[in-house]
Amino acid sequence: MSSKTYEDSRGWRYRVMPGLGDDTFKGRYNKPGESGWHCMRQMPWRDRVEAAEVDLAAYAGDKGWKTIQEY
Repeated sequence: MSSKTYEDSRGWRYRVMPGLGDDTFKGRYNKPGESGWHCMRQMPWRDRVEAAEVDLAAYAGDKGWKTIQEY
């Protein structure tokens, strides 16, 4: 599974990133003009990056966000 970065209509970007500790992954967001990424409260912590990617992809689809990058 490839990782994706999404963008909403405000220009906020979203992607899955690791947390502190081993095997913790969650969706995070970044506002335009800011350098830091913040955890999305709506997303649960997952022990596999693939599970967090599925959560974020489903949320992005519901919200109509566009994919801006795949890596």
